[in-house]
Amino acid sequence: MLNLLHLTTGPHPILRFPQPAPDPAAGATAQHAGDVYAGDVYVDDVVVCDARWRLPTDTPRARAGLAVLPTGPQGAGSERTGTALRELVRAGVVAVVLAPSASAAPSASAAASASAAASASVAPSVEAAARAAGVPVLVPARPWDADEILSRVLRRQLTVERDDARGTARLLTLSASLVEQAEGPARLLREVAARTGGPVTLVEPGQPEWDRLAAEQPWALEEVRNGGVRTAAVPFGDQELVLHAVGRDRPHQVLAALRRGGWPPHLRRLLAHAAGQVALLDCSVRHRRDREVLRTALRGVRVSVLQYLMLGNWEGAVRVAEPLARLGAAEYGVGEVLAAARGVVAVVQRAPGEDRTGTAAACEEAMGDGGLVVPCPADPRHVIVVAPQNPDGRAPLALLRPVVEQAPGRLAGVSGPRPWSQAALAYGAAIRALTAAESDPEGIARDFGESSLLVSLSPRARSWAHQLCVGLRKLTEEQRSQAVPTARRALSYGALRAGRLLGVDRTTANKRLRLVLEAMGLDHRQVAHRAVADLAFQLADLPVPPDQLPEAPPALRALLREAPVVDWATRELAVLDQSGDASRLLATWLAHNCRAGATAVALGMHRNTLAARLSALGARLRLPLGEQGAAPYQVLWRLVAAGQVPVTAVPDPVAPGD
Repeated sequence: MLNLLHLTTGPHPILRFPQPAPDPAAGATAQHAGDVYAGDVYVDDVVVCDARWRLPTDTPRARAGLAVLPTGPQGAGSERTGTALRELVRAGVVAVVLAPSASAAPSASAAASASAAASASVAPSVEAAARAAGVPVLVPARPWDADEILSRVLRRQLTVERDDARGTARLLTLSASLVEQAEGPARLLREVAARTGGPVTLVEPGQPEWDRLAAEQPWALEEVRNGGVRTAAVPFGDQELVLHAVGRDRPHQVLAALRRGGWPPHLRRLLAHAAGQVALLDCSVRHRRDREVLRTALRGVRVSVLQYLMLGNWEGAVRVAEPLARLGAAEYGVGEVLAAARGVVAVVQRAPGEDRTGTAAACEEAMGDGGLVVPCPADPRHVIVVAPQNPDGRAPLALLRPVVEQAPGRLAGVSGPRPWSQAALAYGAAIRALTAAESDPEGIARDFGESSLLVSLSPRARSWAHQLCVGLRKLTEEQRSQAVPTARRALSYGALRAGRLLGVDRTTANKRLRLVLEAMGLDHRQVAHRAVADLAFQLADLPVPPDQLPEAPPALRALLREAPVVDWATRELAVLDQSGDASRLLATWLAHNCRAGATAVALGMHRNTLAARLSALGARLRLPLGEQGAAPYQVLWRLVAAGQVPVTAVPDPVAPGD
């Protein structure tokens, strides 16, 4: 908005005060008329009065008017000066310009010489009348007539208004960009403060700035905050404090702005716009924060669904997933997955150096509403995907292949189809397939599960497993319900990974594993004992054939010496070199309870060399030998059945003397 400072300063001033004076606040030459500072007088309307200093007939009132008063022979007489000025002030005039009449204006050739005289040609009577009326008097910087002054002032006003509009547009553009970035209002408030020339802050109770303002204006702050008024302007020392309520919800945040010399209408409008923009920015920030909270909660629900599945509790998984149906198609799809009779579990490993979030997003996009995608709580590299056997008529393997192809270095392992009650076994199969994918050119592999000890063992082995599990009856019902599922997962993945998957700490997982294995007559510290327990649990999931029920259970060692088992082991070990070095390394590793340090000493090699050899052998056997879990058990069964490890290395609480 145009003020007298715009008209009286700069390289090309239009008006001048008759008596220039220094501005102590600015520390530079400014413009004054008595006690009136030019920067405090704002002009909206510019009008040329008639010879008697009256407003035009079509302008009965001016809005913050600058009145151009013609002087000279036709000017108002001294007896009308005071009355005319008082009437102009009552009509809304805030400043007057004394201009020579057109007939009295000097010619162009004489303009330069008359400039100095014109700038000081104010009669003492006029100056005294203006002071009495409370209106500043100015004169043209050059001896222009009224029409020329009007034209120049209007052009300057257009320039100022254009600059104001551009500044407001910049603020709105900045606000829009901050909304898109979900940033807070700090940058916007700094820009508004630069435009207004005073501090602009967002205050709430408890903040130092609130306490400072409330010490002088407590009522105004509370009235705006509680919604009594939307805005208030009150004095604050030698400044004026403007308060704006922000947002719709009470109690409001309060936008507080201080400025010396008062707040002209255009700056008040700017503050009102700023308060609205701050409310939008606050909504954007709160929306982003709430969205992140919701996403975190949904991730927690998905992890809970996965944990129930890992425990074999399909009903619990369905119960936890039920509220998700109201949150959109993707979340509704979790219930659809669980409604399927069976499905697969896939483990996708991020590429080296990649953020797992991108891998999870790619999996979600590929699966759509046909899968449960969960960042693995046990391994920061992995994303777990649980999917029906044929979502949308396409196999999960086909859906995940593009995910692997998107980023070089991504890997994926997919289990075969299993009932959801066996989701934990499917996860173990996916981990084995992930190991195989490391040597697959496509980076994705599937574990079909056809070649396993369970398939090769005689059905009589199920009687042995059921007999071994009889010892669990010594546990209470509560112990069995908590400890057995945890122990089974600890056997499959190791205590640390199992604890993270199930939401318990490693110590608790180890305690439950020890409790269960001791009830079965086994030692949880020994790999061979853990292998026996793991095999027993897997066999116990299978029904005992009716013709085997009356018979005494067979001995495990005898079962491992049967021809189908020996043939299976021989086929599985055929991928190793025939010199026997690989088998001897694995047998030594097992004999030392899979302890890397002791094994390396026994073999006379560096520990890092041993780790590399184990990783290479694991890739051939499609077993993750570098990780805790069931992989060593699979090696043990192969070596025992093939006769490369004595069968007596395997404990058998069912037939200890056999």
